[in-house]
Amino acid sequence: MSKKPLGETLFVILGLLFIALIGLRTISTPELWSHLALGQSGAPISFLEADHAVNTTWLYDKLSYMMWNIGGAPLLIILNVVALVGAFALLLQVSKKWGGPLSQGFALLIAGHLMFQTLDVGPQVAMMLFIALFLYLLTSIKSPAVLFGVLIPLQLVWTNMHDSFLYGPIIAGLAIAQANQQNKGSGRKKNQSTSSGIYGILAIALLVATVANPAFLKLHAQVFANVKSPSPVYWSSLFIEYFQIPALKPLILFTMILGAGGLITLKKKLPVMLTTIAIYGAFLVWTSPHHVLLFAILAYPFLVLSLTSISEYIHNSLEQMLGKQAKVVPMVTGAVFVLLIVGSLVPVVTSCAYVKTGSASKFGLGVEEQLYPADCEAILNHPAFPAKAINLAADGGYLAFKYGRKCFIDYRPGRYDRVLLDNVNNMMLGNRQAYDDLYVEYRPEALIINTLSPTAAQGIVTLLGKRIWKLAYFDGTTVILLKDKEEFGDLLNNAEIQQAGLAKLEAARAAYAERGGACGAGNPAELIGSGKIFLAFNRPKESKAIFSLLLQGNGRIPGAWIGLGNSQLLLKEFDAAVQSLKISTEQAPNSLLAWASYATACKYAGLTEESKQAIEKAKKIAERNKPEEVNAPKKEDVEVKEQSLEELSIPD
Repeated sequence: MSKKPLGETLFVILGLLFIALIGLRTISTPELWSHLALGQSGAPISFLEADHAVNTTWLYDKLSYMMWNIGGAPLLIILNVVALVGAFALLLQVSKKWGGPLSQGFALLIAGHLMFQTLDVGPQVAMMLFIALFLYLLTSIKSPAVLFGVLIPLQLVWTNMHDSFLYGPIIAGLAIAQANQQNKGSGRKKNQSTSSGIYGILAIALLVATVANPAFLKLHAQVFANVKSPSPVYWSSLFIEYFQIPALKPLILFTMILGAGGLITLKKKLPVMLTTIAIYGAFLVWTSPHHVLLFAILAYPFLVLSLTSISEYIHNSLEQMLGKQAKVVPMVTGAVFVLLIVGSLVPVVTSCAYVKTGSASKFGLGVEEQLYPADCEAILNHPAFPAKAINLAADGGYLAFKYGRKCFIDYRPGRYDRVLLDNVNNMMLGNRQAYDDLYVEYRPEALIINTLSPTAAQGIVTLLGKRIWKLAYFDGTTVILLKDKEEFGDLLNNAEIQQAGLAKLEAARAAYAERGGACGAGNPAELIGSGKIFLAFNRPKESKAIFSLLLQGNGRIPGAWIGLGNSQLLLKEFDAAVQSLKISTEQAPNSLLAWASYATACKYAGLTEESKQAIEKAKKIAERNKPEEVNAPKKEDVEVKEQSLEELSIPD
């Protein structure tokens, strides 16, 4: 008798271990720096913001900054993991009425895989914890005094930590329907009105409590502004487009099918609150995978219910067919679960899962500062460097926190005008009107560009082509352009600063080469960024070497195969280019650039028929994605004269 509970508990322990270990990752989200900068200054960090701008995460920012000063990135990661595991531990209590440890373990496994690509340190995990706390208290506690005494203070904290705080009153409102369902089933009419009334009063009290914040009702207006204008949006990794990552939609669909199976096979009455929030979460995540963390927490209890209901249905069916032999099914299922957990954990702790999904994170504690303008004090803090500079969203928070300078934009929703964001993106795509609009309105004298942006290479070359900008600094992930003005001469001609950037890039290359491309080395941001830039600067020898090194470490990077193929194309290695670009089309069959580049390579290799077929494929993709343009090297590109780095103000 003692072995069974221990064995069943193991399923839950393994599931929680999986949740904990996927959270134990180095921080790569650029949003971290915005939160730290806001926590540090307590004031707007963008010079585009008004002084009275509302910060929906001010309390989270203050606490994060405090913890950063105490223990840095490791402490933030550990606290994030504690909150994440705590959220699911609470949901285990919520769901135990609807399923046993094995169903709970499988649900934890599914939830972990759903969250893996997007999980990072941030207030979204705090949101998950608050939702779990509310669900636990509203389903477990019957005392009105305890509910009011605990939930209202929690609501006050939630309101000041994350813009999801309105879910508190909503969940309490759903508890009214849940109470009605329970009381109807028991026939206690008197208790029905009392219980429903208490939950109704509680929901109203929680809603009123949301006004207790420094901005009062302006906070609610900012929340709706965030929903209405969610851009710019950070998703998973700064160089995600470089990889052909496994799509989330199949796993989301699989989870929904399991939920539907629960609806069909459950013989009891469906719990109103848990069913409603699961359906709502499914709707959100199907419209946008950005809501996957919210879906994982909202759907978890119902997922346990569905897994239990489906497994009971299957077990009963097998029992009728196999008789006593069906008793072996639970043991086999348990063994399968353990194997799946082990198979899921190994790629995580070796960091291979991060490499495969194009993440900039690795397993462990730390922060990936190389993604941003790190170690740029010599130029950014130089007295001659202009006070205002245009930057891309990826670097905004880092610039504000590390260098104490107000940024142009960062990854916060509801802050920046849609036209402005479109102009920044279109400027990087080479649109003259967008550039003129930004230049006339803001008169920038410096541009800080993160090379990991999909449009960075094209944008940098376009800007340098205007002849009023010169390249002052390049280290692989950061490019700094300055106006070609006499007052910036000391910076533009500072060989020490420029050599420091190139030395940083060389150190990253050597470190990655030394690791032999092992999973522990992660995805090298400096190589990914610099390869694109060297190729755009018509330096195919350098770009070929970088892309080749990347592919030695991980041969499943379509962006690197495209870069290698185009480098070979510019070097007139046409047969090799065909082979490389053919691989890119196999790994990224829906990539317009892969097919367009492959078509060009086939043309120069004399493969006329293959070139025609590739062009047709590219046209079909372009029809499906009309905003994109075919961006393959043309004949004049192949014949273009190689530029030297000296011409771009970078010394040898």
